[in-house]
Amino acid sequence: MDWSETARFPSKLDRNAIIARVGELHGWARSQDLAELARLLALPAGASSADIGSRVLSALALVTGKPEYAVITKQLEIVTLNLKNLK
Repeated sequence: MDWSETARFPSKLDRNAIIARVGELHGWARSQDLAELARLLALPAGASSADIGSRVLSALALVTGKPEYAVITKQLEIVTLNLKNLK
């Protein structure tokens, strides 16, 4: 994953790209033994747009303001800015 993007210049992510990005973030959270974050980012098959949005926003709320999670916070912000594209 190229984590050099910033929230100021997010890529335009469509539904498939959002789901893929959340999957990558889930994998990262698991590799860091962040069980609660990994649980939030584990999307069930066929997850609705509302469920995806809720999970991403909850994950962002969990890490926001914690400097040790700065990298994933930026990635979650990028996904959040693209949630309108879930359709």
